[in-house]
Amino acid sequence: MTIKKTFVTVTLAALAGLAMGGGFGFAAGEITPEFFRHIVPWHDVEPVGFATFGGATAGVLLGGGLGCFAVILQFISEWMLKK
Repeated sequence: MTIKKTFVTVTLAALAGLAMGGGFGFAAGEITPEFFRHIVPWHDVEPVGFATFGGATAGVLLGGGLGCFAVILQFISEWMLKK
């Protein structure tokens, strides 16, 4: 697997995680805004925005991690086939 293909795989996984996490956070903030008002220590932040940002951030981290895991599995499978 080339470095370009690795970069594209991890980037696309992180972007997919961003979209899914942001969507989930937005939905959670719309459904239960009082829950996020309780969590956020400062009161000048909108709960829907905080939930969307938190979901998108977690999505990028988890999606990028999943992309890295996929690249590692691909590397191991190619290495085992060459043996």
